[in-house]
Amino acid sequence: MAERPAPLVLVTTPPEGQPFGSHSAIAADGQRLLAADLSRRLGRLGAAVAPLRSTAPDAENFQWGRWFADAARRALGIDAPLDAIGYAGGSALVLLGDDALHELLSPTHGEVVSNNRFSADAFVVAGDGPTLQQAITALGGCDSDNAAPRTLEQSGLRSRDLGDAPWARFDVDTTLDLALLRLATRLPGARTLDGSVTAFLEMARLPNGGALEVPHLERIGEVVRSREAELVVAGRVPASVWQHLETETACRVRCFVEERGMRSARSARPRSILAALLARSSPAELVDELARLGDAVILDTRVLMAAMSGSPQASSWPAEEDRFASDFGDHARVEEPWLRELTEAAAAAPIPFLLGGHALVSDGLRLIVAAAWQGR
Repeated sequence: MAERPAPLVLVTTPPEGQPFGSHSAIAADGQRLLAADLSRRLGRLGAAVAPLRSTAPDAENFQWGRWFADAARRALGIDAPLDAIGYAGGSALVLLGDDALHELLSPTHGEVVSNNRFSADAFVVAGDGPTLQQAITALGGCDSDNAAPRTLEQSGLRSRDLGDAPWARFDVDTTLDLALLRLATRLPGARTLDGSVTAFLEMARLPNGGALEVPHLERIGEVVRSREAELVVAGRVPASVWQHLETETACRVRCFVEERGMRSARSARPRSILAALLARSSPAELVDELARLGDAVILDTRVLMAAMSGSPQASSWPAEEDRFASDFGDHARVEEPWLRELTEAAAAAPIPFLLGGHALVSDGLRLIVAAAWQGR
């Protein structure tokens, strides 16, 4: 029986040009190292890898589907036989084990395998030439990679989700995500990272000179371990993570789950009860209200940004540097007025507030809980 051709995976790398010493430059430097590491891992598992040079996802008129489809059609024009093609954000899958990564690379004919069906960072689709052309045509209409698996389902392909595999959802989009990744290196059982990545995580310094540390980690850990305390979590919390919090924390947990899969949803406008409260009062009053509900707050601010802007696309949100600086409480570097007020109020709150994006309220929460019980 003939050996099956290796799948070809297009791996993104971030654009250059971030201001030196900025939060966004630190994130991009880390992402480039992670993309190189992922490419090596995929190659060791038998995949062919091609770099997919990223235009800035925040750039005006950027459309993920057209960008990917053009690159995929060029890849299908190569002489080598090809019956599977895929995509991976270069900073995704960093904590995913090799067994699960091999599964991602092994779709059957007419199937797409992804790391998360509702919000994919990586997928591989298999089929003959017409099937792959049909898949690429369908993907051309996607606004983001997150919607790819469901778009392919709608075009007639089967879908398999690896979202239950440990750390399948962890993706480094932000500087805070790098801090969470650094935290993972200190916990038992985490995948050993490439030495260049580990060295970067240890040596990188934030604009204020601080190390890549998760803010308020010790205080949040005290809440997680206390039977008398309550943890407030808000945002795109996966059901599996909510269940993990219920069984692995000593504290009570109050969870507001909003806009899961918002970047792959067909609805015209993201909606959030917390954003509605913010709009009717003020960012500082929202922080005050959340602080009354518990002893620590972990908040997915991207849901607020999406609802406030009326769009799930990051190009409509506050600037990247604003978002990344806000996650570390660096309000002086935040230019968007409402986000600066929210960040400053959270930094001054009597209880710890940890702000971030999807990685924080998904696998990041697992890391924070594990660190709490390790006394990290």
